[in-house]
Amino acid sequence: MKILFTDLDGTLLTDDKRISETDMRSIRAMIDAGHKFVMTTGRPLTSVKQLAEQYGFLEPGFFLVSFNGGLIYDCGEKKPILTRYIPVDEVKAIMDAAHARGMHAHTYSGDLVVSEYETEQLKTYCRLMKMDYVVVKDIREYYGEFVNVVVKPPIKVNIITPFEHSGLVDFRTEMRKTTEGRLFDVFSKPEMLEFSHMQSNKGAAVKFMADFYKVPVADTIAVGDEENDCPMIEAAGVGVAMANASQVAKDIADYVTANDNNHSGIAEVIEKFVLQS
Repeated sequence: MKILFTDLDGTLLTDDKRISETDMRSIRAMIDAGHKFVMTTGRPLTSVKQLAEQYGFLEPGFFLVSFNGGLIYDCGEKKPILTRYIPVDEVKAIMDAAHARGMHAHTYSGDLVVSEYETEQLKTYCRLMKMDYVVVKDIREYYGEFVNVVVKPPIKVNIITPFEHSGLVDFRTEMRKTTEGRLFDVFSKPEMLEFSHMQSNKGAAVKFMADFYKVPVADTIAVGDEENDCPMIEAAGVGVAMANASQVAKDIADYVTANDNNHSGIAEVIEKFVLQS
């Protein structure tokens, strides 16, 4: 048995956010052969579950790694098998620092996006993710109000800049003075920086699932295109970068696909490394 981990945007999904028919046939072939297919993304669980339901993936053999590894969901069992939280106070400090610099910041509570400010970035993000949002005065009070119904701390905090990418790079450098060694940070897009649990990265998800299902790491394959995919590309037995990937992903990959995300690059990977090896 092999486990294939794939990023979504720019990897499994075409630019118009579809899974090609060719990719779907290959995915079904690997599931029928007894392998596991893992959609691995920075998206919240609610968003990626919608995609999984659309394509009929909410069944045995399929898994969802959301929040860049903060939550791993078994589609067959219909429940998480791992969740990694971060303290609300840590989230509050990062959000305050971002707001002070004119950047948008949000976190999550169940199916909701939670922010202290209603910004255009918040509206755009929620429209793309197909999620509702709530604007609160203080997230610490918001989570505290729900203590009797066991609302747990957030899994991730997102910072979205309306400015140049370089400003977000500077922000990460500044935040690392207090978060380094405590929180994991990564760019999921040039305009989006994410902070999460130290072990909430796609590489840790690869190692966890390989151990959990007693599959040798050598029998894992990870495919991606951006910086937040690099930990899993490095951790997997075979690390793959898409033809359209960023240079940083290509530099560490064992293999770069001939086909990009718009031309069934995932099917190429499945045929080469899962079904014929």
